Amino acid sequence: MSRPRRASALKNVHLACKDCAAAVHSAAAGTVPPRASRQRSDQVDKVAQSLVSRVYEDVLHQSCVIFVGSGCTTEGRGLHWGTFYDEIKEKSGHPSGAQSPSFPDLMEYFCQHMDGGQHNRLIREAVSRIERFCVPGEENCAATMFGEELARMPYFDRFVTTNWDPFLERSLEMLIPMVEDRDLAFWDDQKRQVLKIHGCITRPHSIVATTTDYENCLKRNPLIFNKLKDLMATKTFVFVGYSLRDPDFRQIWEGITKSLGRFTKLAYGVDPNAADDDVDYWKRRGIEIFKTSDLAFVRALRVRLVKDDLVPSGQFLEFLHRERRRITRIHIRLNQMSDGGFASAMYQDGVLHALSDVLTAMGLGTKKKESFERDLFEAESVLKKMWGQKDPVEIAYWTGRTEATEIFCSRKIEQIPTYFHPYRLRPVARFVKGKAA
Repeated sequence: MSRPRRASALKNVHLACKDCAAAVHSAAAGTVPPRASRQRSDQVDKVAQSLVSRVYEDVLHQSCVIFVGSGCTTEGRGLHWGTFYDEIKEKSGHPSGAQSPSFPDLMEYFCQHMDGGQHNRLIREAVSRIERFCVPGEENCAATMFGEELARMPYFDRFVTTNWDPFLERSLEMLIPMVEDRDLAFWDDQKRQVLKIHGCITRPHSIVATTTDYENCLKRNPLIFNKLKDLMATKTFVFVGYSLRDPDFRQIWEGITKSLGRFTKLAYGVDPNAADDDVDYWKRRGIEIFKTSDLAFVRALRVRLVKDDLVPSGQFLEFLHRERRRITRIHIRLNQMSDGGFASAMYQDGVLHALSDVLTAMGLGTKKKESFERDLFEAESVLKKMWGQKDPVEIAYWTGRTEATEIFCSRKIEQIPTYFHPYRLRPVARFVKGKAA
C-alpha cells in the first residue's frame, strides 16, 4: 500500500535551487517585485514543458531513466544551512584562500587530516546530516517530494543515483536497491530498480566519497557499472539534481560513455543555474541542458500524463484513499448476522480488495492504464459467470470488485455505494437488514 503523501508549505514550490528559492523569499519580503518572481517561475515551467515534449515518447515506452543527484534530496531546496560539502570544508580546516577542491578531493583531504586516512569520521558526519532529513517536517518533505512525485507515475522503472541517502528508494517503495554486485541476484525486470553507484549510508562500507574511492569503485562493483552501461546504451537518460560543473560528475559521464563513442544516445540534464559555457560544453558531449528545476520537470510531466488520461490526478487518488478508509470503518463495525449484513460484507470485501490492488499498483508503479482496463474486463467476466451460476455470495463480492475498478477506470469522483441489497443483488447507498440469519 502506498503511503499517504505528506503535505507541507514546500509542496507548491516549483524551484529546486538556492537562487530560485531565495528569489521567492525575497519577493515575499518585498525586495524583489512579485511580478518578476512570477515571470521567472513561469519561464522555469515553460522550459520544463519543453523538456517533457522532448522525452514524452520515451517515457510512454518506459525507455527513460532518471539519474538522480543529491540536489533532489538533501542538498537542494534552499536549505537554511549549508551543503555537506560546506560542512566538511569547514570542519576539515581546508585553507580558505586556496582554490575550492572537487568533492572527492575534499573528502580525501578530510579523511587524511581528520581521521588518519580512515573513513569512520566522514561516515559519521554523513549519517548525522542525513538524519536531519529523516524527521517529519519541512526538511523531510524537501528530501522526498521529488521521489514521491516520480512514484506516482508508472512509466519509470529504472533509476540511477549517486546519493548516499535512502530517500529515493523509500519514496519508490523499494526494499532492495542495487548497491553492490551481490544485490543483482535480486534484480527483477518486472519491478522498479534503483542503481546506487556510490553506495548507501545504510551500508557504510559501500560509500564512495574520496578520490581513492572513485578510482576503485568501478573495480569494486563491475557488474553494477556494466548494468549502468547497458542502460545508457539503450535508454534515454535525464540527469536531475546535479551541478554538471562538478568534476566528479564529468568523471562519471565521460568514463561510462567512452566505450559507447558516437553511438551514445542523447541525454538531457536539468540545471536551473547552468551557465552558457556549461550548456555548450555538455551539448558537445551528448547532454542537452534545460534550465529548469527537478520539481518543475516532474510536475509538468505528470500534468501531461493526467491530461492524456494515462494516470489519475492527485485529487482522484486522495479520493480513493478516503473511500477506502470510509468503507473500512463501516466494514469493521458491520453486523453480519442478517442477510443484508452478510451480503454487504461480501460486497465491501470486493470493493476494499479492488481499492487496495489499485492503490498498491499505483504506489509501486507496476500497472498502467491498459492493465487496469484488463482488470475491469476480467472482473466483469467473472461477475457474469457468477450470475450464471446463481451464486449470491460471489455475485456480491465480484460486484464490489467491478464497482471499485470501474470507478478507477472512469476517474469518477463520486461516492462508491456502501452496501449490497440481499434480494435485488445490487449496490445500494442505505443498509438493508433483511431477515435474520
